[in-house]
Amino acid sequence: MSDRSRLPQTPKTSEDRFDILCASKDLFQHRLTDIIRQCGMRMPTVLEAFSQEIGTAHDELAAASGLEEDTDQRSDFTASRLTLMGDEDLELDIRIRSLAVRLREAGGHNLWRSQLRYMTLLSRPSMSEAANPVGPEVICLGLWAICRHAGGDLEPTLALLDRLEQGLCQQIPGLYREIDGLLASHGIGPAPGQNTSVTTELRSGRAQAGENQPAIANALSTLQQAVSQQLETDQPADPLQLSYRGARSANPALDAAARIMLDHLFDRLTAIENRSAAASPDDAVAESPPRTPLSALKAKDLDLPLGKREAVTLDTLALIFEAIFDSTELPKAIKAAIGRLQMPLIKLAIIDPSLFSNDQHPARSLINRMARAALGLPQESEHPLCQRIGRLTVIARQTLEQNGSLDPQLAELDMLIRARDQAVRQAAEPHVQLLLEHENRQYSTRLADNWLRVSRARTRSPEIASFLEQYWLRVMIAAAADGGIQGERWQQDSNTADELIWSVLPKPTAEERKRLAGLASSLLVRIGAGLDSIGVSAAERRPFLNTLFDLQTSALRRQALAAAPAVERQVQASNPTAETGFLERNGRQLRFLPVPAGSKTPQRAPAGESLVGEWLRFLVSPQESLCGLCCWQSPASGMVLLFNPEWDYAVAMPQATLEQQLRSGHARIVSRIAVFDAAAECALKRLEQR
Repeated sequence: MSDRSRLPQTPKTSEDRFDILCASKDLFQHRLTDIIRQCGMRMPTVLEAFSQEIGTAHDELAAASGLEEDTDQRSDFTASRLTLMGDEDLELDIRIRSLAVRLREAGGHNLWRSQLRYMTLLSRPSMSEAANPVGPEVICLGLWAICRHAGGDLEPTLALLDRLEQGLCQQIPGLYREIDGLLASHGIGPAPGQNTSVTTELRSGRAQAGENQPAIANALSTLQQAVSQQLETDQPADPLQLSYRGARSANPALDAAARIMLDHLFDRLTAIENRSAAASPDDAVAESPPRTPLSALKAKDLDLPLGKREAVTLDTLALIFEAIFDSTELPKAIKAAIGRLQMPLIKLAIIDPSLFSNDQHPARSLINRMARAALGLPQESEHPLCQRIGRLTVIARQTLEQNGSLDPQLAELDMLIRARDQAVRQAAEPHVQLLLEHENRQYSTRLADNWLRVSRARTRSPEIASFLEQYWLRVMIAAAADGGIQGERWQQDSNTADELIWSVLPKPTAEERKRLAGLASSLLVRIGAGLDSIGVSAAERRPFLNTLFDLQTSALRRQALAAAPAVERQVQASNPTAETGFLERNGRQLRFLPVPAGSKTPQRAPAGESLVGEWLRFLVSPQESLCGLCCWQSPASGMVLLFNPEWDYAVAMPQATLEQQLRSGHARIVSRIAVFDAAAECALKRLEQR
């Protein structure tokens, strides 16, 4: 980790800056165009308009002056551009503005890091979020271009934006990660002194995860100060500014006695670590969970004076490791892997103050990503992933001892996280298909119910009304599922029902009687085909066909039907989110959670943040919680599908239920929780309660 103190670099020449801007702009344009194409937008002219709009906006923002007053003007750049379509498109304007907010939330830390590097690249330390050349506002300008060139009424346009939003929110973190990596590869560092928004983002992530307690800006530093006060130390608890063995202090006030004391402390820590390694060799430890309880090393275990900085550092980390070891979210094997990093982290914390102040410190990121990679695995899991993380920990521990870079281990963990999430989503595909079929069936039933209500009102024949409700409704459900109300099958079957209703009405004119005589034979054929499609046997349909013959004969004789009052069928609109229990097909099971009381089925999915790709801890009953990956969200109803290969089923949760659980704290977005920081907050609460 020799590069921790490296300062942000800017390109040496304007030509370098221009080349880097062009490379970043090209990446921004091409990746976004690919995302839009993957969302189903295939029209070349629309895609070209989208790409050109975001490219032009990028160039204009990048070319703006860096003066403070001009920066303020540029902050409103996209706001002014987003109002060009006029008052009649107010709803569309509101929709796109809200979409910009959700894109910013989805971009999260990756977006912020890329903006910090743009600040360095453009030499604009006060550049606002709205003036970011690759910010969400620029993307929304491209979405306006899509709306203008795609055409269509408001409702289809809003549906298109829903589809685009879902795809963008899923993939935009990766886009900003690529932009951040591109700029970093060219030596563009993040602008210094800009950590406020990072803290804000972490606070936002915890709030979205359902935690109602106010976030602590830097729980580690606060915890360290609390430990220092509890131990009644008479000096600040700042770690010593030393390097590892053999180096000399950069602080001239640190005398030889202090260096000897520090070397002696490190010798004792190394001896403890060596005894532990001899008892449990790395290759054996990495392959299996611990057989003895995990424990945190404290200052009293080394007989350190409790008022010393080193004692404060040890006890601060001990509280954090105790909170991690007590976590119910992590498998025991992962806790053990994190525990094996305890000794090198103690040494590191003593000599590196940034471990406590920098929430992006590589060592903290290492532990956070280890925990993230194993989300959803049971406590006693012997998953191959745990073994792989265990082996990675052995290498990371050696790297920390040698003061090396953790970048290879962090990159491997990122790869493991992506690979596992992708594997879980692929394993969930059959369940997604099952939920799609279920929702399609429910939607088709609602269409057919509406059709039945209208058709019953047009007939006075109880026999025909009963036939429509008992048999032909099922035919119409199948027709709606096949192609919707605009489909050929729906049109044909609906027309057959209309002619059936007409065929039993009195025929006072010769022309009508002639038409019925010519229609009767083909009508029977079509009715038979419809009944065949839903599996009605010949014996079952025979009584109705005989009745139909009598009714049509009476109609030919101009005998009016008795004016029997129509009995209105109470049709309940089928609500897929109102179901509870299991749906099973082909060995796949879906568990439906109930919708909150008073909620209604949305006509289309409400605009909101997409959680696809996030791991959630949520309630399936008041007594049971699960942790699963959000693999899919219905664009029609907002229903989310959560899955974990450790389960025997997938969970279908109405969006209203999910939002209610998040608000109440019964559900948490655990993939957004940094376990090291969360442990510090937990430890601080415990300390305050003592």
